[in-house]
Order: sequence, then structure tokens, then C-alpha cells
Amino acid sequence: MTTRHDVAILGATPCGFAAAYMLAKAKKDVVVVAAPPSSAHCPLSDWVSADFFRLARLPAGLAKAAKAKPFKTIHYHNVALDNCVKHPKRSVLGYFLPPSALTAALAAAAKKAGVRVRPSTTTPVIELEEDRIVLAGSSEVAAKLLIVVDGQPYDVLSDLGLATRTPRAAPLMVAGLDIPCDRADDGALHVVEEPERSEMGMFFAVGGHLHLRLISTSPAAGTRAAELSALLGRLQQTGVLPANLPLHRARGAVWRPPAGMAMELETHVAKRCLLAGTAGGFAEAVTGQAAYTAVTSALVAAEVAAKALAEPDVHATLLDFRTSWRRQLEQRLLRPGTSLQVLLPLVFANPKVAQRLTAILLRGQDIAES
Repeated sequence: MTTRHDVAILGATPCGFAAAYMLAKAKKDVVVVAAPPSSAHCPLSDWVSADFFRLARLPAGLAKAAKAKPFKTIHYHNVALDNCVKHPKRSVLGYFLPPSALTAALAAAAKKAGVRVRPSTTTPVIELEEDRIVLAGSSEVAAKLLIVVDGQPYDVLSDLGLATRTPRAAPLMVAGLDIPCDRADDGALHVVEEPERSEMGMFFAVGGHLHLRLISTSPAAGTRAAELSALLGRLQQTGVLPANLPLHRARGAVWRPPAGMAMELETHVAKRCLLAGTAGGFAEAVTGQAAYTAVTSALVAAEVAAKALAEPDVHATLLDFRTSWRRQLEQRLLRPGTSLQVLLPLVFANPKVAQRLTAILLRGQDIAES
């Protein structure tokens, strides 16, 4: 007979292991189902805002375990790459880190707390039964409750048989490259104005390699990889980046974070099931960064799930998730009245705008409130 766990978490991601760790510390029987990952997460070098490691209920010493490197400056480059506005701070603005190290650190903490991990070579079929959830994949897992943390929101809703609608906002797409490079780590995140107002470039150097990415909301045809290549060419031609980068050793990827989609979904609750992480659309509206919002949403979901396990009306308690996540995350998920790409040129006419742009970039704060 299949063991019925208290909570199953679908998605071996940082937010999946963070939620599992919290539930295990609360003495719940938790299993994480490690299914093939979706295209919602950055698989290359990444960055997080400084407040990520200040989240309550995360394991102590997580920044060190995740090999996070702090940065205290953001450089804004104009489209011609002949003007750069620096926004330095005495305090740490954020951290560069490899997502695999963050996942491994949280997985280790969760396993130490008693969490079990069940690998699945296929994406499981979710069966919502009256008194349990069954995940039917390469192995079968049953639980009283389920938290789905990985996937594209509208695909997950469709799999659960819930009503969906066409997203109102243009989807965000990100293309990135990790290139071996001996460029000195300057402890800065670089933001680059692009010719197209629907696009924005970024790069940073850390740990012996250079990370370059292009963020796009353009619905136009074309490949983001070609646009990323054009950005790299401009940076090399103007001497911002070295001309002799070993591109044959580069690692590239394209991913689609569900930026701000949590605000569009009609529900995050199904029978005995909560949608958190990228599966619930918890990625920041401006940059698509999913670390802070996805992990916070998963921690909130874990808290609600723990309460629901103790209540006779499970579904009524799960519905509390709708208001709980909004109190903590709404600001980061709302799309600013004016996009960062449109505001970026203003920083070169008025350097004081850099402080406002930095608030939008790191915390999703609207220009009117920054």
C-alpha cells in the first residue's frame, strides 16, 4: 500500500525545498517529488535581492551554503554604451549565486530535517481525490495535501481541470549565456539600455565567468538568442566586454518566468492543493526574478497547509492562502505604471533617477513610491 504523507510538494526547486524544510520543522511528514524541471527558472548564474536571505524560516547560514557573492553597486549603461551611471550603496544590494548551489543547500537542510525526496522521470499526473492527492508518475506518491511549486501557471491549472483564460500581459522571455572569463569581479550588476523599449540587457562577472542576459516582453517574431548575440557584439565592439571571449565554451539557455502572473490567476487553490512558486505565477513583474517571490509564496503555502492539516474543513483553511500571499507579495507582483525599460533612458539625463530605478529593479517598487 502507498504511504500517505501529510504533504507532497511537486517541484525540487528552492521554493519546494524551503516549504518542505518549514513543514518538516513543524513535525509534518513531507515528501518532495523531483520531476523534470519546467522552463520557468533560470538554469544559469543568477542574482537575488539582499532581502532574500533575510526571509524568516529559511535555514541559518544559507547565503554561505549557496555560495552567494554580494554586490553593492548597479551600473546603468546607455544604448550607445558611451555613458554609464553608477549607483553605489554602502549596504549590500543583492547577491550573485548559482541556482544549483541554492537548490542543493536548501535540499540538504530539508533532508536533514526529515524530508524525503522521490525522483520522477516524468511529470506526474495529479489526481485530486476526496481524501487524498495522488501523484502518478514513474512512481506513485499519495498525500493529504499537495503544494505545486514548479511549472507554468496556465499549464498547471489546465492539468488540474481548472478554468483558465488568456494571460492579459505579454509573456516575459529571458535568454542568457554563461561564458568562462577572467574579467575581474567588480561586485556590480550591470543594466544595459536596449534599442527596443521592450528589452533590457544585464551582465555581471563572478566566479571566473561572465553572465549575460536579455529580458524581453516583445511579442514580435524572432529569437531572443539572436538579440542576445547582438547585445554581446555591441558590448565587445565598444570595449565594455573583452573581444576574445571563449564563446565555444559558453553555456546558454532561454527561460520564461511567469512574471506577475499571480495577480492574473482567478485561483491558487484546488481540492487539497495549493499553487505556489512559479506554478502560481510568483515571479517579479519587472525582471522575472523568482527567488524571493517564489520562496515566500511557498513558505506561506506551507504555513497554510500546516494549519489545514489540523482543521476539519481542509478546503476552507486552504482558501486563506489567497489573502495571505497578497499581504506579503502584492507590491512585487504588480506591474509598474511605466516599465523599467521605458524609464531607463531617464537615468542618463538625471542620475538621481538611478535610486528609483534600483528600487524597481530589486524590490518591484513602483516609480511613484520609490
